[in-house]
Amino acid sequence: MRLFGVLLGVCLAASSLAAADPPSAVSSVLKLLKSGKVPPARMGSVVEMVCTRGNEHDLAYVFEQVVDEKAYAPELRRLALGWLKDAAVTRKTAPAEQSALAKLLNPETNPDTLLLQKSIELAEAWRNAGAARELGVLARAAKSPPEIRDAALSALVVIDTATAKSIAQDLLADSQPFSNRALAVATLSGLDLPASAAAAAFVLKSAKPEDDPSAIIDALLDREGGAAALGEALKSAPLPQDVAKLSLRRVYAAGRSDAALIDVLAPQAGVSAKPVKLSKEEIAALASKAENGDAARGELVFRRSDLSCMKCHAVSKAGGQIGPDLSAVGANSPMDYLVNALFDPDAQIKEAFVTKVVTTLEGRVFQGIAVDRTNEKLTLRNTDGKLIEIPVADIDEEVEGKSLMPKGLPTLMTEAETLDLLKFLSVLGRPGDYSIRTTQRFQRWRVLAQPKPELLAEIPNLVIFETQILDQGKWGSAYGLVNGNLPLAEIAQSQKSERFYLQGEVEVVEAGPVTLQFDSPEGLTVWVGKETLASPQGATVELAAGRQTITLRVDTAARPSPMLKLELTRPDGASTQFQVVDGQ
Repeated sequence: MRLFGVLLGVCLAASSLAAADPPSAVSSVLKLLKSGKVPPARMGSVVEMVCTRGNEHDLAYVFEQVVDEKAYAPELRRLALGWLKDAAVTRKTAPAEQSALAKLLNPETNPDTLLLQKSIELAEAWRNAGAARELGVLARAAKSPPEIRDAALSALVVIDTATAKSIAQDLLADSQPFSNRALAVATLSGLDLPASAAAAAFVLKSAKPEDDPSAIIDALLDREGGAAALGEALKSAPLPQDVAKLSLRRVYAAGRSDAALIDVLAPQAGVSAKPVKLSKEEIAALASKAENGDAARGELVFRRSDLSCMKCHAVSKAGGQIGPDLSAVGANSPMDYLVNALFDPDAQIKEAFVTKVVTTLEGRVFQGIAVDRTNEKLTLRNTDGKLIEIPVADIDEEVEGKSLMPKGLPTLMTEAETLDLLKFLSVLGRPGDYSIRTTQRFQRWRVLAQPKPELLAEIPNLVIFETQILDQGKWGSAYGLVNGNLPLAEIAQSQKSERFYLQGEVEVVEAGPVTLQFDSPEGLTVWVGKETLASPQGATVELAAGRQTITLRVDTAARPSPMLKLELTRPDGASTQFQVVDGQ
C-alpha cells in the first residue's frame, strides 16, 4: 500500500505539471487505472479522481467500465455513475459516446435497482435524448418502484417534455393512487407552474387522512413563485381541515414562511397564520408555568414527526444536523431563553445556522445551511438532512435567509404540549434521566424501507440477506430516547408490520473484540457483518477496522418489552478502538 501511495503521488505530480497540456489532466492516473495494478482498496479513490478532473475521453473509459458488469464491484459502479453525473453538472463534461447507457436503463439487463436509479439520474445530467424511449417505459411501467418512476419522470422533464407531460396527465387520473398523483403534480411543476398548482389543489382536496402531502408541497416550494401559485389555487379550492394541517406542517418543516401560502393554508387548518409574539412579561409567565411541565411527555412531543424537531436537532448525538445539538441545552440555558427560542427562533439564531436561499437560472429554489463551497458548486444541507449540490454557474440569485426552525411551531401545539416540551428541553444535559450520554450505545438506527414480504415472513438465508438487505436495502432513520431505549411500536406503526429490520453502524479505528449487550435478545435475529450470531446476548465478536454493521430482524410479537437497547463494550485487556455511528 505504501508503494502504491508513492506511485500515485508521482502520477499526481506529473498530472499537475501537465494540467494545462491537452488532452488530459489525469493522463498518468488513467494509465495507472488501465494497467490493472490498482489495489481494490484504492480503486474508488482513483476512479473518483479521474471523474473529478478528467476530460471527456477519460470519462468515456470510466463509463465503459461501469457498463461492463464484470469490471467494477457493484458499489463502485454506483459510485462511479454518481461521479460521472457530478462531472456533467458541475464541470459540464461528459463522454461523447453515450449509447451504452440504454443497457443500464433496461431492468432486464440491469436488475440492480440502485444502479438503475443512478443511471437514470446520469441520463438527466447528460440530457441524453437517446434515452427518452427507455425512460418513458420506466415511467409508465406499473411494476416500476416509486423511486424509479420518480427519477424517470424527472429526467423526461429535461429530455422530452412532451412525453413527461403526457405521462403526468395520465397519472393525475382519479383511479391512480395518491403517490402517483402527487408525482404527476411534481412533474408538472417543472413544465407548467399554473397547471401544477391547479392540479395540486385538485389532488389535495381529495386526499385521505393517511395520504402524505409532502411531495406535492415540496414540489411547489421548490419552484420560483410556486408557493404563491399554490396559495392562489387553494383560495378557490379550500382543503379539508386535516389535509390543510398536514400541508401547513410540511411548509413549516421545510423551514419556509411564504406568507402567500401560509395565509391561505392556516385558516383552512384552523390555526393562526401569524407566529405568536410574546412580551417579556409573557415569556416570564410561560417560563414559570413550564417548570411544572412533564419532561417524559415533552420528549414524546419533541419526537413527533409532524413537528420535525428531530429532523433538525440531535439529542444524545442522534438526529438532525442542521440545527444546534440540544444534548446539553438544559444545562446551559435558562427557561426564559428556551421560551424565546421556541416562539422567536430568528432572535436566537447562531451564525453557523443562518440559511442560504438560492434561486437557479431554471427557476428552482433551494434553502438550507451552507456546508461547503468551491469555485464549481455550493453545497447546502436542507431540513431533510439531504445535501444539495448547486453548480455556481447555475445560480441566479443567492440571499441570506433566517432560521430553518418553523416560525409557527407553537400554533401546532396545545398549551400543555408546549409546557411539556419546554420542560423536556430544560432538563437535557442535567444529571439524571436526561444526562449526556457516556456509553457506546446505539441512539441512531437505520430502518429497512419497504422490505419484501418474504423477508418479513421468515428469516432469510445468507445469500438473500446479503443481496436483498446488505447490498440492495434502502434505509431510513430511527432514533432512541435520550436514555437509549428505542420505541419499537413507533417503527412497527410506520412500517405497518410487527416485523422489521434495523441496522446500527460502528466505526472501528483499531480492530479487535467487542461485546454486545442487549436489554433482551428475545425476538431478535442478529447479524454482525454477514455472520449470524447464534447467541447474541453478551456475544463477543471480532470487528475489523472500518465501518461495520450490526443488523437486526425484530419480531415485536416475540419480545417481552416494547423497547430495544444495544450497548457495545470493550472486553477487559482489549485494545479495540471504536465509535458507534450517530447523526441523522
